[in-house]
Amino acid sequence: MRRFRTVSGMLAPALAFLALTGCGPGPASSAESLKASIEDAAMSVQGIASAQVHVNMNTSGNFITAKLVGTGNDEATLTRALEGALPAMLEKTENLQSGTFSTTIFSPDDAVSVGADALGYTGGTGLTDFREFFLNRP
Repeated sequence: MRRFRTVSGMLAPALAFLALTGCGPGPASSAESLKASIEDAAMSVQGIASAQVHVNMNTSGNFITAKLVGTGNDEATLTRALEGALPAMLEKTENLQSGTFSTTIFSPDDAVSVGADALGYTGGTGLTDFREFFLNRP
């Protein structure tokens, strides 16, 4: 019995230390946090039914792809939704110095899709190019 008390007496402070220092499952990674914040931003826009964002952050760079599904079936409705969603999503990337970004919005039945070019964007996939165009619009 004495041996059990000694072991438990040593374990209790160690377990308390681990709990207080946050060991165990850590906070969400930067990529997971960014993914969630971009999805939340897109979903806050009227006309967006769902948002699936993939964020890959590694030594090669930052790669963001967003697939949006709108609530409408026509190109005009999807274009309006994308016009609202792009600035909201891109604002969430302000801490990234570089990377690539791509997004498309689809109708619920996948029959119609609209990309950034429908909004006059003619740039490449650079994240800074997207931000310059969509965050500095009049």
